[in-house]
Amino acid sequence: MTWLAPAADPKAASQVLDRRSRLYADATHHCWAYRTWSDGDLQAAGFDAGEPSGTAGRPILGALERADVVNSVCVVSRWFGGTRLGTGGLTRAYADAARLAIEGAIPARRLPEVGVWSRFETRFPYGATSQVRRVAAKHAAREESADYGERVKLVLSVPAEQSGRFERALAEIGAGTVHASSLGECLRPSKIAQRKG
Repeated sequence: MTWLAPAADPKAASQVLDRRSRLYADATHHCWAYRTWSDGDLQAAGFDAGEPSGTAGRPILGALERADVVNSVCVVSRWFGGTRLGTGGLTRAYADAARLAIEGAIPARRLPEVGVWSRFETRFPYGATSQVRRVAAKHAAREESADYGERVKLVLSVPAEQSGRFERALAEIGAGTVHASSLGECLRPSKIAQRKG
């Protein structure tokens, strides 16, 4: 039996496990994994919970990673019924249980995903503010900070696949008066896109 739940941090993930363990105390194993993202820090871990090392927590975590799911915990509970799966069978069973649960939850828009975002520091004169904001909106940019000093300084992040077009569009504003400097990439929660079969 598999559960997926939101978890903002490892402590919240552990609380989900505790609730599930109490609710189904007769289960032989409650194996689990989480991925959380906060302030640019991705934390992830998987736990075998008594199964042979590497046969449960790692496959569950792998399913979360392949689906780009963050701020979530996945708990797979197993009741021993007399069938010995072996380490390969256990690994496949835990991976499949997590994958099927995730595939069912994502189209229902119940789990957040994470994406790679490119960060830029932009500097420009006040007169270019509305043009910069239009370009930012067109490229799904998110404003991280704003400083209205002698020149406007915005720190913006855009989905990585938009970064090249975003930079070119900024360069076309005001005959070169808008300057953008790359601040590198980061992971950020993004809107869930319905996956195609």
